[in-house]
Amino acid sequence: MQAGAVKVEQAVDQSPDLFADATIAGAYAAPFGGFVSQINVGQVHAFLKDNRKHSTSYWVNYYRTTIPQLVPAATVSVVPVTNINGGNSQPFDMIVSDISGGDPTSWAIKLFGILQGTPGATDVNSTAASLAPEIELEFNRARARALDVDIGQASIAAEAAFGGAIATSFELPTGEEQVQIIYPISDQHQVAQLLNIPVRTTNGNIAHMGDFAHVTEDPQPPLIIRIDLNNAVHLLANPDSKTSLGQLTNAFLKRASAVHLPSNVTLAAAPLGQGDFMNQLLAGMGSGLILSVVLVFLLMVALYNSYVSPFIIMFSVPVAAVGGIFALFITHETLNMFSLIGCVLLVGIAAKNGILLVDYANTLRERGESKLVAIQESARTRFRPIVMTSLSVIAGNVPLALALEPGSSVRSSLGVVVCGGAFSSLVLTLVLVPVMYMWLAPEKLPVMHHGDENGVTQPAPRPSAPPVSPGIQP
Repeated sequence: MQAGAVKVEQAVDQSPDLFADATIAGAYAAPFGGFVSQINVGQVHAFLKDNRKHSTSYWVNYYRTTIPQLVPAATVSVVPVTNINGGNSQPFDMIVSDISGGDPTSWAIKLFGILQGTPGATDVNSTAASLAPEIELEFNRARARALDVDIGQASIAAEAAFGGAIATSFELPTGEEQVQIIYPISDQHQVAQLLNIPVRTTNGNIAHMGDFAHVTEDPQPPLIIRIDLNNAVHLLANPDSKTSLGQLTNAFLKRASAVHLPSNVTLAAAPLGQGDFMNQLLAGMGSGLILSVVLVFLLMVALYNSYVSPFIIMFSVPVAAVGGIFALFITHETLNMFSLIGCVLLVGIAAKNGILLVDYANTLRERGESKLVAIQESARTRFRPIVMTSLSVIAGNVPLALALEPGSSVRSSLGVVVCGGAFSSLVLTLVLVPVMYMWLAPEKLPVMHHGDENGVTQPAPRPSAPPVSPGIQP
């Protein structure tokens, strides 16, 4: 493993965009924090320059194709630094667990094969895919009694031979030193050496381990993972450049449904993994988006003292959402946390255009204009303010959408959604809102009344024309 890690490190060092790197052999950073010692695992961390020539995605794809050629016998996983969440956790991380306390490895292996065949899945890995060799030493107690062998002493002898045992210790000026007894490394690679371990019997004779014991090989996962007191197996993968995490998850779950898992075996996103965060984000942002629409509607109901005008104004929100989603599509961005925040912002931005149209149209109708004339004059008069405010919103978010600074691409989708939604709201609100106004607005608005000095209510007078200055023809 050390030789393979060195080869990978040497290949990474040749990158002109490399700022620094760190290599670990025999251990890895665990997703749950800290390091896990495992002799067959190595990890190389590469840190890129701020003023690099190529993007992070470019180098991820480059190393994903070149590194497996350097270490063909190894399973290689390349994880972008923006996708690392406390260790080397890959974006797609699902847990196969047996809630009855059994071993879910057999089902995890089946699901692992399905994940390998799922379109968009790369660097597929599993904690049950590369099992570590494990040898179990089982004693025949009847033979041990016939040979007068103490089972406890035999266990100590086997442990001392392959695990080591402290025979004694002595003091030196530098501190206490211990003497450990263990088989040479060259004698620890064959099962026959385990069966040849001599054991002193209770009657003083010598017996060998193979006379009263036998060994069985039972490969096991190198790391035992337990979640909610149940054994669990991780299924890991990276989505390719054309697939989002949500698309990969949905495609895998659709294929996994054909396995018909028993009721005691569960398949879920790993706690504190990106899939788990994505589910929490979709639930939270979905609730926030619905709440923002409701609050905007209720606020306008209170201001207009009517349900019809706010309802007409809210038709400007869907056209903004269509523009934002279309902008994500043409820029190949995903629906992530930042783009969802942009969708929430669009609720207020789009409602602003509808308010400008409907409010002035109602004002003109209070002055005696017909519904058609009022909405036409409102669209003509409010066209310039709507264009100016929408273009200012777009101009302010263009730098964010372009992601000119290194590392800013992760939040560029927010600017993309706002720019696309503001543009579609600018174009479509001037068409949709007048149509809905003609369809839904009442033929006659309620007339506001004002009390006179005697307390008798009189209709509000129609505003007179402004006075004409002398010398100016009306």
